[in-house]
Amino acid sequence: MRKPSNKEKILAQAQLRLDAGTFDEMTVRELCQAAGVSIGSFYHYFQSIDDLIIEFYLSNAQRVETLRQNQLQNLAVWDALRTYLEFQIQGTLNTPVKRLKYIYTYNINHTRLPLERQRTVIRELLEKAQAQGQMKMEFECEAIVNHFFILVIGNMIRYCIEDGHYDLRGNLSCQVEHLIQLIAVSDASF
Repeated sequence: MRKPSNKEKILAQAQLRLDAGTFDEMTVRELCQAAGVSIGSFYHYFQSIDDLIIEFYLSNAQRVETLRQNQLQNLAVWDALRTYLEFQIQGTLNTPVKRLKYIYTYNINHTRLPLERQRTVIRELLEKAQAQGQMKMEFECEAIVNHFFILVIGNMIRYCIEDGHYDLRGNLSCQVEHLIQLIAVSDASF
């Protein structure tokens, strides 16, 4: 069995601190001591703590991209949208609420990259629906992307605000179904 790399050790310790809600109080020195690596090792992989957080985001974005490539391609457009949103819901439910709160706070204050990736996947699916004649023409694609995006982010933030005591799957799924019924051509496959 191979030993974890210094980068993996750093990421594991950072994840523990995110889960415990103590990440924003941590220094590079403390993180490296807990991981059993030198400060030089940290700076070999990351330029700053912010770089470390972006690494978490990018790994999630890579999972989204893998899902899109492997699973969404072969589905009907509305099923692909539902599958993508279910992936987002499951990822949220599998992530400790303290970490979600930190990630959303960090994302709002520092970067929009991961959120833009989510918008891109939704946009591509809606453009496909338009191209296939499955979306009503009176709706502009970008406006509908905004609606879906607001539904997803709004529900996930509410889940965080209510410390995980919010029916994320039930509420978001219901809202998405209402929006699909509004924008889909009536004879389109649901």
